[in-house]
Amino acid sequence: MAANISDVDVVLEENVVDRPFCSHGPTSLFVRYTEDGNSQQFYACSAFRDRKACNFFQRKDEKFSESKRMARENIKDEADQAYKKLKKRCHKLRKLKAKARVFCVTCGQFILPEEKDEHSQHETKSSIDDDTIKKPSRLFKPLDNNKTYAQYLFSESTIQFTIDVLKKMEISKVLCVGAPRIHEAIQSDRIKHSKLESLLLDLDYRYQQIYPPEKFCRYNMFNHYFFNDTTSETVFTNFLIESDDKRIAIVTDPPFGGLVQVLASTFKKITETWKKQRDSIEDKELPVLWFFPYFMEKRIVDCLPQYSMLDYKVDYDNHALFRGDVKKHGSPVRIFTNVSPSQIELPSSEGYWYCSECKRYSGPENVHCQMCDSCTSKDGRTYSHCFKCERCVKPSKVHCDKCGICQLKDHKCGQIKGKGCHICGNLSHKRKDCPNKGKPIKRKNFKQDGRPVKKKKFSK
Repeated sequence: MAANISDVDVVLEENVVDRPFCSHGPTSLFVRYTEDGNSQQFYACSAFRDRKACNFFQRKDEKFSESKRMARENIKDEADQAYKKLKKRCHKLRKLKAKARVFCVTCGQFILPEEKDEHSQHETKSSIDDDTIKKPSRLFKPLDNNKTYAQYLFSESTIQFTIDVLKKMEISKVLCVGAPRIHEAIQSDRIKHSKLESLLLDLDYRYQQIYPPEKFCRYNMFNHYFFNDTTSETVFTNFLIESDDKRIAIVTDPPFGGLVQVLASTFKKITETWKKQRDSIEDKELPVLWFFPYFMEKRIVDCLPQYSMLDYKVDYDNHALFRGDVKKHGSPVRIFTNVSPSQIELPSSEGYWYCSECKRYSGPENVHCQMCDSCTSKDGRTYSHCFKCERCVKPSKVHCDKCGICQLKDHKCGQIKGKGCHICGNLSHKRKDCPNKGKPIKRKNFKQDGRPVKKKKFSK
């Protein structure tokens, strides 16, 4: 699901069970605003914003013939049948010896011996041993389209750091919402007598071939929907039931195009379910480690005020922009958490240091500003304090007296950045805060301070 599109909002209040289904579960309800103040509500895929990936579209007030309505209702039944078919298939494959196991990379599935000829023109891998099966993210071809799955996989250093943090927090059970490499690392580590347990919730059906139902649930994080819900939702609920000596945490690595308010709503629902299992302690929160780009900080904190951003730069194996050895200032991905930053120690071997004034670990480039009383750097560079703006700014910016703020050196004075409110055109607020939302209105042109631009009158 995309980050906010200019003229579309998502509606969170409606019960997802009552929504029409696409092949990715219950759809989401969206509202599109037009410049004349009108709006249209429609259902579309909750997981994918690319119509090529899922072309489901239905206006909320649209009426269907009985045959078309039945066809749409059959989508859920077809998904359930596909799951049962894959489950039987996997049972056969597990009985095969390593030499007989063949995986079709093109199709993303194991193939039975009698099916080899059907995949002769495809990319395949043969002799799949048990060690390879234990690391399926390295076996599967990553679905790395930003508009769909966006499967960018953690590097070994990020995996080890995350596991170390969980152990230091004395976490025993990890709910992996996405983050398949954390799940497989925990599953592999369990052989070494680790106390960590994990359950993977992910939309990628391919993991059903590897993990049994008690270790993997096919799940859509954008509408908190469990496929094969009678089994998966029970597995999920049972996993949240913890004994006195076990602590649970969520580790999540959503697609970076995901709508923050939708993801935040999902994590709140998971937390609510968790709290129902522990009636005696209502004031505690379920610890969350949310991996997301630093420039989404404001949106996350707006939705979840108790969250803060750590300085740790998260590296990935298969994304050029999210690798510290490629990008000059390191990966832009950070960890957002509701755990106190003072409790999460960042590795000193990588230059991270503890700021006693902020009571948190800061990046090597992050210098504490006495004027701001904070370690202010966000993007991997050392910020400098502007006494005129009374805040720290990126080193690429200088104060412009004409504009009254810090700007890029090659900027054009007076140039308005951003389009303001899509509904009324006012630059002083965004669409979500528009007092005229849902009302017919004639758009006006506004100055940067929010005042309307007066049209000049010309005499004949």
